[in-house]
Amino acid sequence: MGLQNEKKISSLWQTINLEKLLSKAAQTISPGNATDAGKMWRLPTDHPNPILLASGIPDTSTLPSKELLEGFTRALNEAPSDSLSYGGWFGDEQCRKSISKRQALIEKVVLNEDNIILHNGSSACLENILKTFIEPDDVVIVESPSYSGTVRCIQGYLANVIELPITDNGVNHTDFTSLVEKIKNNGKNIKMFYTIPDYHNPTGIVTNINTRKAILKTCEEHNIIIVEDAAYTELYFDSPPPPSYFFLSQGYGVIKMSSFSKIIATGLRVGWIQARHEYIEVLTKVRFDMGNSPLLHYAITSFIENGGLDKHVSQMRNLYKEKCLALLNSINEFCDPYIDVNPPSGGYFLWVNCKKHKAFKVLEEASKVGLIFPIGSVFYVDKNLDDSHFRLAFTQPTFKDLRETGKRLKLTFERLSIN
Repeated sequence: MGLQNEKKISSLWQTINLEKLLSKAAQTISPGNATDAGKMWRLPTDHPNPILLASGIPDTSTLPSKELLEGFTRALNEAPSDSLSYGGWFGDEQCRKSISKRQALIEKVVLNEDNIILHNGSSACLENILKTFIEPDDVVIVESPSYSGTVRCIQGYLANVIELPITDNGVNHTDFTSLVEKIKNNGKNIKMFYTIPDYHNPTGIVTNINTRKAILKTCEEHNIIIVEDAAYTELYFDSPPPPSYFFLSQGYGVIKMSSFSKIIATGLRVGWIQARHEYIEVLTKVRFDMGNSPLLHYAITSFIENGGLDKHVSQMRNLYKEKCLALLNSINEFCDPYIDVNPPSGGYFLWVNCKKHKAFKVLEEASKVGLIFPIGSVFYVDKNLDDSHFRLAFTQPTFKDLRETGKRLKLTFERLSIN
């Protein structure tokens, strides 16, 4: 009898058009790629030893497993009840204190735990910010190109995402101001400017200090919130980037977000919002989960307070500088006739311009010789804006694979030239 009822219910559902039940966001947004979901993206390849340069993931040799395990153990031994309970809207207080103290030293600003909200990675930070400030049809300006997962998230809140090309110094301030005025003259409400000012994903560009100051002035005049994504800020090779938007504004009109994903491990899923208390107060109004894991917060707090994190980040800077140089040397040696690349001064990525062939053709042919990477068009709202770039992530591959990359890219271009 039960099975018969189940069959009847199933048959009724089979006649219903699921599309009619979907939200507007689910109807209009295209599915993301694996990279947007934090998974390793790859094309099919028959090569026995593929080199994966697709995802921005820390080198597995840098993962501080022993230190984190010690933090977890200490938490379970010393505070089992607190570490295994709900995290709450703000997150563990001691962890927020540790983060605020460390960020205050790094940025030379006054902070305390009340300026910090802990989230499930920077993606959840962004969702909290969007949920707090964005109404359907509000405008969010983004750098072009920009991280595709972020753009899809903004579109998920039914905002209009407007792209502005990034230059070697960040977005051009004159163009930014002109765009703002044009959008406002068309009766649209510009709510935010989302930016990755330090070691930008995917281009590796650092926004210079003069551009930051000018953008801040324009945003202040037009009541536009700057959402500053600092995922890569600490990973400089030689010297730190210019002062943050948050420092320059003392937090007025700027909400900063960052994460331990790039400086410790992606699987920790702990990020934080850094903002003035008046922003923090409204951000928590629309947070409806129970927070993320205090157990993770305890382990991270221990790692920060015993000096382990600072030592760890310093080691990552040196390692990634060497890896970046290994990849640059390889492609410069073998691929100079085919590509242009500007060496980054930190971060995870090389942004490569193809001189002679379309990036999609390069991608297809490269997969056949065992090179996997994304083409530049995936980092644009308008996928037709760029057919000449691709991105190489140098943090995860081995030095051997990075040295091999130039040889395989050369083979890729040679095969394309023959065909």
